[in-house]
Amino acid sequence: MLSKMSEYMLFTVGILIVILFGQQQMNRLIHRKLKVSIFYIAQRSTMLFYVFVFLLLATGIWYVNGLEHQERQKYERNLSRLVASFAAELSQMNHQQVTDTTNANDKTYLGLLRTLNRWQHDHPNIRQIYTLKQRADGQNYVMLSVKADDGKHDGQQVQDLPSGAAYQAHMPELAQAFQGKISIKNEGDLPKNFVIFCPILTQQGKVDAVLIIRYDGAHYMKKMHHQLHKGMGRIFLLFFISYIFYLLLLYVRLDKLSFKKHSEEVQRIQHRLKRLSELSMEGMIIYSGQTILEVNHAACRLFGYTENELMRTPMEALVASPSLPDWTQSLVEDTTYEVHLRKKDGTIFPAEVLKRKYDDYSRSRMVDVVAVRDITERKKHEDRMNYIAFYDDLTGLPNKEMLYQMLSEKLTDARNLKRKTAVMFMEVKGIKAVNDLYGYTVGDQVLLASVAKIKNLVGETDIFGRWGGNEFIVILPQVDRDEQVSELCQRLIEAMEEPLIVNKQEFRLTLKIGISCYPKDGDNGHTLIRRADIARHELSKQAIGQFRFFEKQMNRTIYEKIHMERELRKALEAEEFELHYQPQIQLQTGKVIGIEALIRWKHREKGMISPNAFIPIAEETGFIISINEWVMETACRQTKLLLHQYPSLSVSINLSPCEFESRKLIYKLAKILEKTDFPPHCLDIEITERMTMDTEKAIPILKELKNVGVNVSIDDFGTGYSSLSYLKKLPIDRLKIDRSFVQNVQKEEEAILPAIITLGHNIGVKVLAEGVETELEAAYLKEKQCDEVQGYYYTRPLPYGELVQFLDQHKQQASAIIS
Repeated sequence: MLSKMSEYMLFTVGILIVILFGQQQMNRLIHRKLKVSIFYIAQRSTMLFYVFVFLLLATGIWYVNGLEHQERQKYERNLSRLVASFAAELSQMNHQQVTDTTNANDKTYLGLLRTLNRWQHDHPNIRQIYTLKQRADGQNYVMLSVKADDGKHDGQQVQDLPSGAAYQAHMPELAQAFQGKISIKNEGDLPKNFVIFCPILTQQGKVDAVLIIRYDGAHYMKKMHHQLHKGMGRIFLLFFISYIFYLLLLYVRLDKLSFKKHSEEVQRIQHRLKRLSELSMEGMIIYSGQTILEVNHAACRLFGYTENELMRTPMEALVASPSLPDWTQSLVEDTTYEVHLRKKDGTIFPAEVLKRKYDDYSRSRMVDVVAVRDITERKKHEDRMNYIAFYDDLTGLPNKEMLYQMLSEKLTDARNLKRKTAVMFMEVKGIKAVNDLYGYTVGDQVLLASVAKIKNLVGETDIFGRWGGNEFIVILPQVDRDEQVSELCQRLIEAMEEPLIVNKQEFRLTLKIGISCYPKDGDNGHTLIRRADIARHELSKQAIGQFRFFEKQMNRTIYEKIHMERELRKALEAEEFELHYQPQIQLQTGKVIGIEALIRWKHREKGMISPNAFIPIAEETGFIISINEWVMETACRQTKLLLHQYPSLSVSINLSPCEFESRKLIYKLAKILEKTDFPPHCLDIEITERMTMDTEKAIPILKELKNVGVNVSIDDFGTGYSSLSYLKKLPIDRLKIDRSFVQNVQKEEEAILPAIITLGHNIGVKVLAEGVETELEAAYLKEKQCDEVQGYYYTRPLPYGELVQFLDQHKQQASAIIS
């Protein structure tokens, strides 16, 4: 008998053979009718059918196993009930009275043996029966034993188990039976032989012994084989039904496509018969040579003639375009042309024409048929789209694309004529403020007024266009000298500085103009415009209107800034930044009460880079926000490690202006404090005096910082121009005096430093002096009651490891002085 898997594989191969044969026959039929394959007409259905068959055969194993599993469970339940009835009968026959010391001629013992022999005789599948008991020491021994008649089980010799013999095998099923549970165990690799372990209970319900029966599973294997055939039969039935449905679907699809093919053939025939009638939807003219033979009503309406008038008009009178003077010679059959035609009143209009020839049997000659369509509206739409593509919708000036084209043309002329061309990149400053205060409607009006001013000053041969937003381009095609460009820029700047009156309101704008020249600064439009923009960018930080010519150094500066920005991003990812800390000393006690975190960049190739070299670029590009986030988190994490030894220590972190105005500042700060578990009162945020000049914006931000719990210091105090009347309103904790005032302690400016210290004490804040480098400076500040100091006199900024050593040494020195 074949194994279950072998039979199922043969079954699968049979199904595949049926599919292949059916597909071959169906494909032959389809190809004969439609000249295509089966996949062409029913690709999705065929793929779905294949997937279905694959899944059906794949899940068939699972289904057959399920049937076998059910049959096995049923078979094992029957065996369990049979053996349980045997065990109950042994219990009723006082099996518990028989022990290993019972005489072999004992009536009870002999009766039990006869009962076991009877069971084996009545049930031929039983190959061996014996019972086991346990001694007090836990050793199992055979009580009753009856083996197969021929002494064999499953072709192998069955071991004889004499009464009283020790049973050495240890099996989980036997242990479970002694605990009162019926267990069944398979013997051999195939589940065709079973050993049933059943407890024999006393009248009190205790386990006295275990009945063990070896059962031949040949009948079970027959049932399993029956279940296999039953499962495969059901699978085949399901496959057969699906295959019939699939073939019917193919036949329906084949019938539809055959009908469609026939319908298309009929339509092609009808199309050939109706070609002339379809042209009557447009203006249609039938002519021969220059003579019009027939026209339809649409043609009469199109040209403004009556039918009789149009019939007497020669064809050449209808054509206005010099490109097609003679329709009889110029028009190619079945080709669409765009021409200009003339109406009766002389109006010229664009039209689309299509010509075809056909045989006029009534006149026994070939005639031409022309269909005419008025495309005036389409041309207007195309012109509008072309205008939108190349001109600014608000100002009507050439846009970026048109400026590139026009500049390219002018540069070609300049190259051929060997003359100079200038490009002016202009930025109208102040439009954004108008938009913010008055809205975009007023902003557009102000922008149009400024454009009108510039137009009045730009020459007729010059090109003036809008680059985008408040940026404009002026192209000077012919420039004799640089002074000519400078004079125009000066006139534009002076004109723009005069107030603009819009809606009876006065507006003041300024101009920033960058200039590049051909051939000195570049030989193509993209380069010239980019370099003019670079020159303009150099003026963007100045408030007054100015102009500037491009210089090679500017290009190098821009490149260096871009390169530096890329290097900064790589440095942050590669963890090249590190923090140095400068201790802050309390003057009266000499104790270290704080540290200022200062970033350092240890470049992988260039070594240590000064913050002055990269901080301005980071602030200009906005990357300073990412850097400051790293500084905050690192400073909080490292300082947290020192707080258990120096609980009064605080760390100061400088805040950039762009980060100070960021809406996410408070959220990021709170998140970092939570992440590092750093006490807010040990963090000091340093801002510059210039950042507080706009008090309406600064005070709410400072209050939010105070609500978080951090301290706030004004750094570089005395170098800004903030009003002292608002200083007391600012929620700050400390003033940091700039180094420039400390350096002047022996000069005439000496009076400024004590005044700042007194001012700070009067408004209730502490005062810290930066840049203390000599003992004289330290003594002077202590005399003037300055609270705190920092500088090279005490120590330079230290890496974290050296800072820890400094703090330990300083603590030991302070302890020695006290002792």
